[in-house]
Amino acid sequence: MHEDDGLLAIADGHGPYPVRGGNRVIPWIDGVPFYDRLAAAVAAARARVWAVVSFIEPAFCFPDGLAWWDLLDRCRARGLDVRVLFWRNPRFSSTRHVFLGGPAERQLAARRATWAARWDSSIEPAHCHHQKAFLVDAGEPDALAFVGGMVLSNSTLAHPGHLRGSHKHDAFLELRGPVVADAEHNFVQRWNLARIDPAAPPWPDELRAGPLPWPERLPPECGDVQVQLARSLAPGLYRGLTPVVDARPFDSEAGEAGILAHYLAAIAAARRTIYIENQHPGQHAVLQALGAALSRGVRVVMVVPADPMPAIWHAAAEVAELARHGREHEHRYGPTFTQLAALARHPGFTLAALARSDDDGHREIYTHAKLCIVDGAWATLGSANLVDLSLERDHTELNAAWWGRASCLPLLLQLVAEHTDVAADDDLDALERFAASARASRDSLLRGGPVLAGCYALDPATYARRPPLTQGP
Repeated sequence: MHEDDGLLAIADGHGPYPVRGGNRVIPWIDGVPFYDRLAAAVAAARARVWAVVSFIEPAFCFPDGLAWWDLLDRCRARGLDVRVLFWRNPRFSSTRHVFLGGPAERQLAARRATWAARWDSSIEPAHCHHQKAFLVDAGEPDALAFVGGMVLSNSTLAHPGHLRGSHKHDAFLELRGPVVADAEHNFVQRWNLARIDPAAPPWPDELRAGPLPWPERLPPECGDVQVQLARSLAPGLYRGLTPVVDARPFDSEAGEAGILAHYLAAIAAARRTIYIENQHPGQHAVLQALGAALSRGVRVVMVVPADPMPAIWHAAAEVAELARHGREHEHRYGPTFTQLAALARHPGFTLAALARSDDDGHREIYTHAKLCIVDGAWATLGSANLVDLSLERDHTELNAAWWGRASCLPLLLQLVAEHTDVAADDDLDALERFAASARASRDSLLRGGPVLAGCYALDPATYARRPPLTQGP
């Protein structure tokens, strides 16, 4: 055991789930490997397949061409209990990838499906049920849980290294052992207490999609990794005491912000390195904590999309306009962009994007992963973006945090090798190599040259205010 394995005793006590020992953890990087694994696990299921779905492309197919709906139908035809909890909010700005449970979706489901579905509505109050999770054989000794941020979309079907296929980088986590009971609890709580709109009743009927019993026992230990599930929940969504195996009953009435608590505690405990991949450039309190860590001499790498989602471009433009009049603090995200820019003063900070240069030119790789690795000894991976909506009791999110250099460091080295094409020895070496590779690529792009390996450095002070370097001035 490495001396750092017990370093980050940062378990969050604000949510229902304790730290569970005796687990096996397998990170899956990029969509093709993950969806191959998920399809195989579901095809091998013997009793139950449960899924929590936020966004979905209705035409999604696994890498072998099998449609998502056909996989569910096959499982149900074998007599399995198949349940899918969808998010419902017709007022969402883009419903193209939201399976709303209205007439069109129910017609698709009615092809021949006898699997069960519920739609958890967030119309009032408005928010996003953003969790992504899958459970295979829940309640059985060898049950599996998959927790992450990947969307059921053909755009996620990327190969590691991004030399071909989709240009989206993402991650998921496979769990086996006692912690799976908590993933089951999360599903049962949300399934039983889902807010049902009359326009989208349970499918195919109340009886088939009826309530589930709470988990009553932990799966047996099958590894040596400590894992804790953490959530973000808005207040008032799931009221009432819920039983948790080998823990006190918990009432989520006040909401939960366990993922934010994990991030802040882990960053505060960091002594060497912090590596982050996220779709968003940071929540304000997290960025402040990163600044404090950098002042202690901790090295920090944050990987984000160079061409972020339109909402980030829009917010950055609004903040920039207010800043011309010294009023950026008036914007909701003004302090966030100011704090991000301030991190550039620290030589140990690297903000970077993923990209590849080949015979077809430059290709931006969109970072959709939501993960963090601290000192190569603690990690979190899940659905939560580094933005206030995901971390501060608004969106419904689910992350898994785990401890131990034996399981966290290999993930860090794998990611850095994928993005730099260079092998590293430990966490400090990995971040130094990443920073050097990212800055060399940035300099090459500024000279009109290619991306060197798979990443390049960004300017934190101008993030989302200038086009990516791969697109020219």
